[in-house]
Amino acid sequence: MSLRVVWTVLGGVPGTYRAAREVAGRRVAVGVLAASGWSLLVALVNTGARPRLRNAVRHFTWSAWLAARYGEAVARAVTEEHELHSLDLRDSEADDRNNRAGRRYGTVHRDEILQRRAPSAIWRLAGVGRRRWYSGRLWSVRDGAVVAGSRGTGRRTR
Repeated sequence: MSLRVVWTVLGGVPGTYRAAREVAGRRVAVGVLAASGWSLLVALVNTGARPRLRNAVRHFTWSAWLAARYGEAVARAVTEEHELHSLDLRDSEADDRNNRAGRRYGTVHRDEILQRRAPSAIWRLAGVGRRRWYSGRLWSVRDGAVVAGSRGTGRRTR
């Protein structure tokens, strides 16, 4: 993981905490940050040295967990605040698409997700994210364009 990624993630922590606290209180804000850490760790372990896959899975997983656990409104507020700290507009666009996909998944599969404790649920969500990546249903930036899927071919924006 690059220093730039670490800086972006850490730079977003205060705003992410603040957004969660404003919409749902301190206890939820702490849970949001814990889920962020779990999602990052699980994505690192699950994706190896594939940064585009790792980023897509991390955003999908975190958003799905937040939507299932705290509701779609909290998940949206937190993930939108997190993207305010992005240094790359294309990357932010891809992240937003993956966040929306995660929120939809978390809302639809809420009961199934919440049957497990957070680390286990997040691990399983990362598996869902991987499958979605390889089937072209998550997004990343390749060669300056936002693209769907693992090979960077197919649907492109701008």
